[in-house]
Amino acid sequence: MLPIECVAEVVAKPVIEGLESAPAQWMQGHVNWRNQRLPVMDFGGLHAFATPTDSNKEKAKKEEKETGNELLVVLNPIPGAARKAYSALLCHGDVQQVSIEPNLSFADAPDGVDRRYVDAVIEIDEQAFIVPKLTAIAVAFSYF
Repeated sequence: MLPIECVAEVVAKPVIEGLESAPAQWMQGHVNWRNQRLPVMDFGGLHAFATPTDSNKEKAKKEEKETGNELLVVLNPIPGAARKAYSALLCHGDVQQVSIEPNLSFADAPDGVDRRYVDAVIEIDEQAFIVPKLTAIAVAFSYF
């Protein structure tokens, strides 16, 4: 879950230039967006709970091809970050705009979540949503 002011654009079926040898699983590669080369990160890859086994990786890739629901969320430059540039998060599934009620409920982070990259976990309709810590994400993007 991201604040709407952080999102520059959502791109359907992005063409991602993969890395020959990524030093980390979450580094997906680069994409050309509006004549800019942006680093692409898979946020789930930063977390142990989202690190799929080899068989799950193959299943996920097959499902992506079948559903065609791969999206790219282009992030505006992150306020307070040393790196003032656009970047992008890979998203599998739907992207929706939701309104958060002032009386929202916070939840505990699921097991295996790397808290360095999590600002909060919000519960909506009994479902937990992770709000990334954007300044930490900006540091992760600096490794590209």
